Amino acid sequence: MEVFVIMFVGLIFLLMLGVPVAFAMIASSAMVLGYTRGYEAIPMEMISQRTLYGVNSFTLLAIPAFLLIGRLMNSAGISDRVFDIARTMVGHLKGGLGHVNVVASMLFAGMSGSAVADAGGLGALEIKAMEDDGYPTGFSAAVTASSATIGPIIPPSIPAVIYGALANASIAGIFLASIIPGLFMGIGLMAMVAIISHRRGFPTRERARFKEFTTALSRGLLPMLTPLIIIVGILSGVFTPTEASVVALLYCLIISFMVYRSISFREFLTILRATAIDTAVLLFIIAGSALYSWVLARYQVTSLVADFLLATVTDPLGLLLLLALFILLIGLFIDSVPALFLLTPLLVPVVVQYGIDPIHFGVVMIFTLMIGLITPPVGTVLFTIQKITGMSFSGLVRETLPFYIPLIAVLLIIIIFPSIVMFLPNLVLK
Repeated sequence: MEVFVIMFVGLIFLLMLGVPVAFAMIASSAMVLGYTRGYEAIPMEMISQRTLYGVNSFTLLAIPAFLLIGRLMNSAGISDRVFDIARTMVGHLKGGLGHVNVVASMLFAGMSGSAVADAGGLGALEIKAMEDDGYPTGFSAAVTASSATIGPIIPPSIPAVIYGALANASIAGIFLASIIPGLFMGIGLMAMVAIISHRRGFPTRERARFKEFTTALSRGLLPMLTPLIIIVGILSGVFTPTEASVVALLYCLIISFMVYRSISFREFLTILRATAIDTAVLLFIIAGSALYSWVLARYQVTSLVADFLLATVTDPLGLLLLLALFILLIGLFIDSVPALFLLTPLLVPVVVQYGIDPIHFGVVMIFTLMIGLITPPVGTVLFTIQKITGMSFSGLVRETLPFYIPLIAVLLIIIIFPSIVMFLPNLVLK
């Protein structure tokens, strides 16, 4: 129990002090090793070996490729093309650009796999378009923030790759299992947009002509094939997830440089530099979490947690509801990626004992952490949107509150009805 307290309380304390996540994980792990072995006998060579072991993974090579794809899409003018397609599809509905915002995020999710990439790239375009059309900044920002959480749900998804690697679960299965929850998210958010639009009397625009739709689709069709390449390639057995990410990246480079010619070589170097920085940060977190996970396993912390839960909760549904609440609380203070590294090795062995499919649990965990991205005090997506709009953080949170309702409703649906999540994996993979 002392080890559990040192690891979790120590980690949370360091994070609250503003210590970077990777350093906090390494430090709390070192504290446990020092407490159990004596601080003069901390095995530094073991710490270095375990941290390096964490990044020695072929599967994780997909992460920089997906990050680079997201940045390419944002810089190559793809966001404009995706937005135009969404506008011709649903722009005529009440509160049209709010619906366009959600649909564009769903389409862009299949290309970026990141909530922050969606909020920072497509989000700026969406907010400006809504403000120019007379929508309040607060509403525009709230819709953009909440719809950005769809990015890591609809495949391809960086969190899904990370979870699959950590839990030794099928990444293709997680991709398939995420599709229906992602669609439910979009439908739920559009329903809330419709309710708010009717209450506030937002305008209705003329329906786009079919020719406008086909023109917009022809302009944006090539980048929208990216997720198809990834998913079909993986499911057909032609590519592993890592190979699929590289093939998709090559495809994006071809359409950016040779078809659209929308990126100069100098801009590409800037994109590469930004991607390298993002990748380095993630890999450092992965290295720290590998040591943290090893210490958890060595001192049987996962067994202690499993024994406690087995004595407290008797049925899988109750366990999933309890864990969703716990994950959400963690997500309030820790960003989604480090939270995945912290929680996956701790909780997956527990849910397996209850007979819960790791793929189902992975979707529940990722979905819950996405809600945390728009929940204070951390709320990474909220801070991204705040920088774009310049509005107060408290005002942005207030405007976002109604959108928690559909997100939590969908979360409860996928917890209570696992067959919804597992339908596509069972249909395609079995």
